[in-house]
Amino acid sequence: MTFANKLKLIRKTNNLTQAEFAESIGISRGNLSGLELGKVAPTPLLINCISLMYNIDKNWLIDDNNDDLSVLNGSTNIASLIGEKYGQLDDKYKKFVENQILQLLELQRKNP
Repeated sequence: MTFANKLKLIRKTNNLTQAEFAESIGISRGNLSGLELGKVAPTPLLINCISLMYNIDKNWLIDDNNDDLSVLNGSTNIASLIGEKYGQLDDKYKKFVENQILQLLELQRKNP
């Protein structure tokens, strides 16, 4: 199964439109369309982003000979998962999470 087919399958497994899925991985809907049609090659950064956002093995994404669909069983949009769990926290824990995110962003800024 090609990267293009796997990408479309991840999107459909998560019940997302092209626009929603594209936004979640930081690309335009047009670029996603090109990727799903196999007209645009994915960059390593994009593969990494999809892997992290949807809990998908990078090697599975790029291996056209790997048709094992069991990797989709854990496919979840991390942003949705974090948002859902964050909403269950008490205010003091929400503040802790927010501070941790700010610290991570600062580390990232200092170490690109």
